Amino acid sequence: MITKKAEYAITTLTELAKLKPGTQITTKEIARRRNIPANLIVQLVSTLRDAGLVTSTRGPGGGIMLACNPDNISLRHVIELYDGPIGITRCLLQDGPCNNQVECSLRGVWAQAQAKMLEVLEGVTIKKLAEADQELRAET
Repeated sequence: MITKKAEYAITTLTELAKLKPGTQITTKEIARRRNIPANLIVQLVSTLRDAGLVTSTRGPGGGIMLACNPDNISLRHVIELYDGPIGITRCLLQDGPCNNQVECSLRGVWAQAQAKMLEVLEGVTIKKLAEADQELRAET
């Protein structure tokens, strides 16, 4: 299951991607726009900064902004920053084979489903989400 932290991190990055490159915004403003607890965004920014995805400036006139091209940030990357490896079942995340691997007809199905899911998460970027978000807002 994808955690709220990962979802909020994706939402935060999406808001940053909608800004002109080099533009900073406060965490409070992102919290207001997207209804995310402001103190949680501050925690998320630390991980995003350590991963090289955002930069931050403290003090008056400070804020956060993207540190890289949003087209190079996949959903999979962000989710794995917060949640670790993504797996639809434990047996696909284990280092060694499970006790039932030889007799398990589900393992192949799970592996196919996981591969497709990871392909989708790898193919969706923060830039694509920002563009979709702007299109949705324009329709309303």
